[in-house]
Amino acid sequence: MERAGKSRKDERDMISSLPDCLIHLIMSFLTAQEAVQTCVLSKRWQYLWTTLPFLDFDVRNFKCDIESDDNEWDFDVPRIKKFEKFRDFVSTTLLLREASDLHKLRLSCLDDGRYSLHQYHIIAKSWILYALKHNLQVFKIGFDLEGSLPRGVFNCASLVDASLSSFISFDHIKVIDLPCLRRLFLGGTKLNQEFVDKLFSGCPMLEFLQLEDCCKGFSAINSQSLKYLKMQCVCVRDETEKKMELINAPNLLSFCYDMCPFVIGDKILLKMPLLTSACIFSDMPYNGKGILIGLSNVQDLELTGLGIKVHTYVR
Repeated sequence: MERAGKSRKDERDMISSLPDCLIHLIMSFLTAQEAVQTCVLSKRWQYLWTTLPFLDFDVRNFKCDIESDDNEWDFDVPRIKKFEKFRDFVSTTLLLREASDLHKLRLSCLDDGRYSLHQYHIIAKSWILYALKHNLQVFKIGFDLEGSLPRGVFNCASLVDASLSSFISFDHIKVIDLPCLRRLFLGGTKLNQEFVDKLFSGCPMLEFLQLEDCCKGFSAINSQSLKYLKMQCVCVRDETEKKMELINAPNLLSFCYDMCPFVIGDKILLKMPLLTSACIFSDMPYNGKGILIGLSNVQDLELTGLGIKVHTYVR
């Protein structure tokens, strides 16, 4: 009897006895689908997901049971059905949530195929607006919204970390006011000088900026707060575009640049007196005298894939 009682005690559900905040922390490692499915575990778990402050929606986690012949007209039917399931799940999940804070929202609709979520861009924007009204702090989005994000994204006082990618346009943004933003990732978009200037003036706390696969339409970066800058596969459409002429970041500590021809000018001016680490990559011959002179005080310099013209200045 004593052994049986001890066995039942060892099998007791210890996790369910934890406070909601700790269970929510555990659930933050789950996808939104997995989090919702915990409602069947017990009465204790039935409504926990409705107050979960972290939601991760990814279309790649959805499957469709319909099969099609690649040679038939219905090639995209399974993919369309999958996106419809994704759309319905996100909408229902947000509809049934309690009116509690949503600190982190990730929306990814980057599928391997040619189908995109732009067919649902109106309802997708409603998801974003919902999050903005619930004390959003971390926002990561990856899909085509037919060119624009809700303006409220750039006036969210609680936003600390943002990742915006996949053909999003910022031409309609008139004012940027993100007083708490510290980290920003921008990918797959075109950036002009007007937007870049608004970005740094409207983000006084911005410390980390990563640009990836962006089309560059600006020639200068001016930031007093920036500490980490990474520019990867940033390109221009042709040689007539403006080259990078100035990076003025007096508090920058780390600079990583995956260079594309014609992006950085030979006479670029780098004002980064506190810079300690730099990584420069280029897979084509490039006259790098200007940028190397600007990096002369760094303690850790990595040059990768550089052409002959750069090596002549390294010797």
